[in-house]
Amino acid sequence: MTLRQLITAWLQNHILGGCTKLAVDDEARALLRGWMLAERGEKRGGTAAQGEAQAGAPGTPVAPGARGTFGAPGAPGSAATPPPPAAGGAVPPDGAIAAQAPDDELTPAGLRRLAMQDPESPPEVEEEDIPFFRPGGSSAEETWELTERLLPVWKPLQQLGTLRRKPVFGIGNRRADIVFVGDAPGYVDEQKGEPFGGEAGEKLDGILRAMGLSRSDVYITYLVKFRPAMPRQTINTRPPSTREILYSLSVVDLELRLVQPKVIVALGVIAARGLLQRGKLPLAEYREQPGSYRGIPVIVTHHPSYLLRTADLGERRHLWEDMLRVMQMAQLPISDKQRGYFLPARRG
Repeated sequence: MTLRQLITAWLQNHILGGCTKLAVDDEARALLRGWMLAERGEKRGGTAAQGEAQAGAPGTPVAPGARGTFGAPGAPGSAATPPPPAAGGAVPPDGAIAAQAPDDELTPAGLRRLAMQDPESPPEVEEEDIPFFRPGGSSAEETWELTERLLPVWKPLQQLGTLRRKPVFGIGNRRADIVFVGDAPGYVDEQKGEPFGGEAGEKLDGILRAMGLSRSDVYITYLVKFRPAMPRQTINTRPPSTREILYSLSVVDLELRLVQPKVIVALGVIAARGLLQRGKLPLAEYREQPGSYRGIPVIVTHHPSYLLRTADLGERRHLWEDMLRVMQMAQLPISDKQRGYFLPARRG
């Protein structure tokens, strides 16, 4: 029985039992959305025959992306084996599914890819192409050291040919309760060798001061550790592509596993899409529906550069309300003065 069949049977049992509502987390949402998009493609005649060929027998259902996993400790392209059904054909309870199939195996690379693509667009990356960065190390300190030594010469990123060669690693407290994640380095970041080194970084520093923090109290990093390249590039830059993000996700995943924060802050819509894998939704929808990454809450807010482009008090208040939620999740003290930042002045 495939994972797809197992989940379908489990849902059918709940429906027969009278269940009308079901909470779905971010990983499950990406999984279900991937299947939905795959079904849409099959109805158009694009993937039905291919799916049977991959299964090895005509008519055998294949979950999209089942040939490989992204973020799993095994080798890229290794099959994600679904848990067997319980005796008598009954579907095992939630705990049994979780015990037999780690969450890594429930996020195939193909589903992550589908979740990031527009339904009408051809996929940019085939699942078997997505590499996985494994620096090794017998301790956290050794893993950090090996990452900084090996990532600059990691061939999969070099062979993309779309990124520059100087890495910009994360900075700050490697045991922080709060991690800020941006999209990719810009010119100033590349020159300084640290994230958010320009004017946007000054805005981020101001946000941290308002929270009663500094860079040494939090961890700040990028989804993509290398500045995206452009022809005849000087100080200009561009957002990272889907391929560049997917090739880099295992690196930021490693960072988050090592830091183990209480809350993650996605700075801007690109960082939100990379972490939450909900597709090309606008920032407002990501902000309204907080998600999680490996069980860690993710708060999505404006990129600090947005504050350089707007003086609107209401928009600044929206960003600050996001930070108040972050402070609450990190169990930081919040004063009445902090609660009142960017509120309209009272008259009379």
